[in-house]
Amino acid sequence: MVATITQYHNRINTINEKAALFRQAVINPQVESANTNRFITDNAERNSQLKAVVKDTIFDAAGEQGPLLLGVTANAVRAYYDQRGCLPSAEMMASAYHTIENMLVNTANHKIMDAATSTSEGIIKRNHQVALIVPTMLTSITNDMVTHIPPNYDKSEIFAITRRAGSTFGDLKKGDLIDYSFHGQYSSMNQRQPVATGDGTTKEFTKSIGMPVRKELVRVYHDRNLVAEDLNGRGLLSGHFVDADGQAVTVTGSIDHDNGGITINFSVPPKNGIEIHVAYDVSIEKDPSLIPKIDHEMESWIVYPHESAIAASATIQAVFSARREFSIDLNALNFSSAKNILAAEKDRRRLIDMYFFAMGNRQWKYTVPSALKFTDHYETLRQTFYEISQDLMYRTKKSGLVGIIAGPKASALLKSIGAPHVKMAPGYRHTPQPHYVGKVFEFDFKEDPFAPDWQIFCYAKGRDHGDSGYVAADAISAINYQHPIDEKLRHSNTLYELAYRDLHPKNGRTYYTLLTLVP
Repeated sequence: MVATITQYHNRINTINEKAALFRQAVINPQVESANTNRFITDNAERNSQLKAVVKDTIFDAAGEQGPLLLGVTANAVRAYYDQRGCLPSAEMMASAYHTIENMLVNTANHKIMDAATSTSEGIIKRNHQVALIVPTMLTSITNDMVTHIPPNYDKSEIFAITRRAGSTFGDLKKGDLIDYSFHGQYSSMNQRQPVATGDGTTKEFTKSIGMPVRKELVRVYHDRNLVAEDLNGRGLLSGHFVDADGQAVTVTGSIDHDNGGITINFSVPPKNGIEIHVAYDVSIEKDPSLIPKIDHEMESWIVYPHESAIAASATIQAVFSARREFSIDLNALNFSSAKNILAAEKDRRRLIDMYFFAMGNRQWKYTVPSALKFTDHYETLRQTFYEISQDLMYRTKKSGLVGIIAGPKASALLKSIGAPHVKMAPGYRHTPQPHYVGKVFEFDFKEDPFAPDWQIFCYAKGRDHGDSGYVAADAISAINYQHPIDEKLRHSNTLYELAYRDLHPKNGRTYYTLLTLVP
């Protein structure tokens, strides 16, 4: 599907606007200055400032529970900063804000949301789920690996942008792809081009630039040595040098500054194989249309959200019996169990997809050879990561290796390498869920206890919107729908979630690969 650059810019503007609203509500009130990320250390002062701004934020839609929801969200952001040393990306903040907006403001636009919040108890449970949106998002190890798209209820659009030369200039022809592999001349007005290769006989050489050149800035190179210049800008080349055989050589010639025609004369013919180059500056003052352009090709795809639902029920007799005999609220227990299962599956569903779509599987032997020291051997692991990074850069044309997710035994081995190669996150604690560990060889280091023991999943992610292997968003963060008591006197609740989670439709697999550690 063809899109326009305007649609892409509108998407970026929306991300920036919603990220700014999130920052204004959640971050600015708890930092010393809006221009810094230094959080206020005094808890009372910080809480007072958060409470003071609730009425001007989206959290005011939660009524009396607004200050609580804002406080929980603010704490999650602060904890993320303490662990990672940075704030969530603009995409993550915008996605979180949009999901909170769906849950608190846009409820009438979806029938399940509308039904679930039709009672005071439903609103209270909805607010509990809103309180979990940002903590769950920032605890997830996949949210900084994906492209966050608008979490619309029905469908969303994902864009991919390709840059191409809009002019024939320098080393590019109109329509040539401009990606990470381009390393030639395009935007610079000072250009250098080959003229010819000497054959031991020819003395005169010509070069047609085909565009006006600036005076005094034309130079001739013989075997990559400067040998002649456009002295005083009069259109006459002049210079002399001594060649490799000790012969004195005079260089003359002429320049047509308006059209870029250059003639070069050597008093002694350049020897066989000697390269002749000319350098010049294009005159965009004489012809502004020569300024090189970049064209953007836009593609877009429509993606649709996936539903998740889980039900829990109990008879009225069981509810009353548990409350009377054990002081247990069985309804709350059912709701909590269902909620925990959905939250735990959020990362796992994405990880299962990513592992499935990974391309290629390298191996690295962790047994230390007798001829090497422990530290020397693990330098070869660093080299392997760098090689993987080169492969990912070549495949995606957007990014090299950004981070890894290690299985339990692979993670234990990496942790054992220790500083300075491995830096654990402040306050790190080993948990039985996928979690952030720290840095290994400057790459993000995460652990998945449920991955194959010796597997290391390697991923790339570019800087621009859409430059990732996976797209995700929560349209409806798990909401509780309470059913009427049926004829069998059973009380049931269904927890419903609507979320986007799909491989990026353009080259998504190229962002992922595997490394297996072997004896």
